[in-house]
Amino acid sequence: MTVPLLGLGACGGGTELSQEQTAQVLLSAEEFPLDGYTRGEVQEGGSSEGGDAPEDDSLAALLEGQDVPEACMEALEATDLGGDDFSAQSTVTFTQGDQSSPLPTTVELVVATVDGDSPLEPLAGVNQECDEVTVEEEGLSMTLTFEELDELEGTKMTVALGEVEVDMLMGGTMEDQVVVAGFGTGVGQDQLTEVIETQVGKVDDAD
Repeated sequence: MTVPLLGLGACGGGTELSQEQTAQVLLSAEEFPLDGYTRGEVQEGGSSEGGDAPEDDSLAALLEGQDVPEACMEALEATDLGGDDFSAQSTVTFTQGDQSSPLPTTVELVVATVDGDSPLEPLAGVNQECDEVTVEEEGLSMTLTFEELDELEGTKMTVALGEVEVDMLMGGTMEDQVVVAGFGTGVGQDQLTEVIETQVGKVDDAD
């Protein structure tokens, strides 16, 4: 499961990054601050640059066909993180351990230029309206809970199946027109914050 997630961003003076620059500024394998991770290939493309953005990149796509309270679904639908406001966007994923696992430990980073409001704002609505959601899938019942992150503006989605729980972290901030995306599975908030802060530092240095 891969969901683009927006995180901390910083570029002074209203700086924009071109499509080429968003790819160049992504962390290299050597710069990534966590041990034991393998860097994947950079994926480029913002909607106005001719990229192949998904038709529905909101969290609502994860719960399609489920019995979800209306207010919660509306909040989830508002989290369209791959919409027309992205004028430049590049993504890279770092994976730890067995990459063939159904849910490997990963951190996905996105550096993007956004023409419009912060795409992080709707995540606050998810935390407010989606306390706990039950999902039925192939005879199995899973519980999804959402809560505010401690240090990042965003949400932690916990998927519980019996005694097994998996956290998916999505959060950060936006400054001027540049955002840095951070989506983590199998990592803690402190780890994701460290990765995002390192990425932000590289964006700042490129300014």
